[in-house]
Amino acid sequence: MADSSKQEVGTAYTAGRATPLSFDAEKAVHELSAADPVLGKLIARVGPYSPQTVAAPDAFHALMRAIVYQQLSGKAAGTIHRRVLAALDGGDTPGAERIAAAEDATLRGAGLSQNKMLSLQALAAAQLAGELPDESRLDDYDDAELIERYSAIRGIGRWTVEMLLLFHLGRPDVMPIHDLGVRKGYAMTYGRDELPKPKQLERECEIWRPYRSVGSWFMWRATELED
Repeated sequence: MADSSKQEVGTAYTAGRATPLSFDAEKAVHELSAADPVLGKLIARVGPYSPQTVAAPDAFHALMRAIVYQQLSGKAAGTIHRRVLAALDGGDTPGAERIAAAEDATLRGAGLSQNKMLSLQALAAAQLAGELPDESRLDDYDDAELIERYSAIRGIGRWTVEMLLLFHLGRPDVMPIHDLGVRKGYAMTYGRDELPKPKQLERECEIWRPYRSVGSWFMWRATELED
């Protein structure tokens, strides 16, 4: 299912707390700089790899937040997210049960669009049916398995799961080839007049393996330097 949120990384995933990483960031930066001198120059300008994740305690609530934030500015999305949490009366982690039990009018009254309401309900239903990966065993799933399982849910596409892997789970080798920010940053960093096509970006960034998450993060930082 396609995402409607490919440009929302700045608001949905990069504010909150430091991402707990599943790999050695210093080693990753060192190896990338040696393998790709152009990227190495950008790294020297930007500084350490320091992704920030949303302050969600688990993948379920991180995905819930991502759905709310789709296609909205950070301020507007934050307001609606707070209203949804208040309407569900479950604190910051209402859980699937409260979402499933909530009336449509309650969710819509909090500011959710029809599509986002249906997506939240689908996420909750999948959790209650045991169709989502076990939160206590997420480390046992590889990236492809998590992308397949989560993106089967209405309103959650590949991009959203990639952001979850990169920012919430701290996986090392996520390559969001459809992300506009990554494509822009790549064009700026490597002196391209046009944005690379997703498949082209995938081919050219093979050199970053097994740390494509790190390379991608620095592409976002490149757009900020340019601004």
